[in-house]
Amino acid sequence: MKTSDVRREREVRRREGYREIILHAAEKVILRKGYSSLTMDDVAREAQLAKATIYKYVPGKGALLFEILGHFFDVIRVGLIKIADGPGSAAEKLGRVVQAVLQSSEDTRHFNRVLWMDKAMFKLMRLFAYPPGKAGSAPAADRKMLGMVKQKRQELIDVAARILNQGVASGEFRPMDGAQAAAFVEAVLQGYAHSQLWQGDAPRRPVAAESLTRFIIEGIRNPGHSGKEI
Repeated sequence: MKTSDVRREREVRRREGYREIILHAAEKVILRKGYSSLTMDDVAREAQLAKATIYKYVPGKGALLFEILGHFFDVIRVGLIKIADGPGSAAEKLGRVVQAVLQSSEDTRHFNRVLWMDKAMFKLMRLFAYPPGKAGSAPAADRKMLGMVKQKRQELIDVAARILNQGVASGEFRPMDGAQAAAFVEAVLQGYAHSQLWQGDAPRRPVAAESLTRFIIEGIRNPGHSGKEI
């Protein structure tokens, strides 16, 4: 490897390390104070970095929130790709996907509850719910970051579609549009995760992943397939 390549790789790792520190610091501040009360000074103190360093990586408070949400998707995507490329039947992989997504939702439940009840978040939600021009004026940077988050979400759905298409190809699942079916699976999991926000600190039911997997597979399985059931 060339010296220039080594330096470039080292710089990428350094920047990623700082980015991780900043995002985790911001998460901690939001958990303590909420998003509305968060300031970049708070993040700098929590991260033990100069505020000027924070601004090198994140241009502002709104971008910081979108970066956190995007980071959540990045972590899940890495795990789902490993599942999709790993061993097992399509049904077994789908079960692992359900478990991974629900575990991620459980891990971030308190953060999400704090975030979605924050008054400033309601303004940002208009960007999610309405097309351009319908939600009032919005900074171009916020719309760009929203596009990034939506793209990362779509990447998760695409991984799930790969697994469903594997199941169709192997005969485990009935013929279907993998992309549409993956969107349905995501809606089911998001709906369940949202319902958990109403349960306070009650832990997720141990059999939730298995029950949801059976519910999903019952709708897509190929009755003529003789493989092992989940």
